[in-house]
Amino acid sequence: ILSTLAENYSLILLDCDFNTNIEYFVNAQEIYLVQTYDILTIQPLTAFLNELQHKNVLDESKLRIVLNKTLNLRKLTDRMVIGGYNDPATTYQNNLFNKDTIRYTNIPFEDQTYAKYLERLVDCEVTLKGYSKAFLTALNKLGDMVYPLIANSSAPKNYNDYSKANKKQSSTQFNNN
Repeated sequence: ILSTLAENYSLILLDCDFNTNIEYFVNAQEIYLVQTYDILTIQPLTAFLNELQHKNVLDESKLRIVLNKTLNLRKLTDRMVIGGYNDPATTYQNNLFNKDTIRYTNIPFEDQTYAKYLERLVDCEVTLKGYSKAFLTALNKLGDMVYPLIANSSAPKNYNDYSKANKKQSSTQFNNN
């Protein structure tokens, strides 16, 4: 199935879970971990990554993280979430990948954006019209991270730059709170 898809398409996104055949992770060019600031989502994901590592399937160079529904918090940063909240029960995640160099981007949580999304979902309306500039910028960064060749600017974008930009943005947001 994968080889047929690869022959016919330039981009293939598969929504995988903990029961997905291990070969999909072996053959993937990139693996996106989607997590929120919720510790309940980090613990099972960390356990799954640990399982992949024990099966010699985990390749840090393939990993990308999407922090979904992020908030500006003074005591919690993106890197802390990526590192497993620095909680002794989850610190073995640091052995799975380097929290300081892993490529990531974030999608902010905004009440108005979420409300607009739910209202449009009820009306079966799919549009990005009316969302905040910060939210749309985050979606563009995610799009460029997944498929940088379709970036709107003439200069190619590199998702590695987003981790640096996110780091600067996070520290700026931290200092503004």
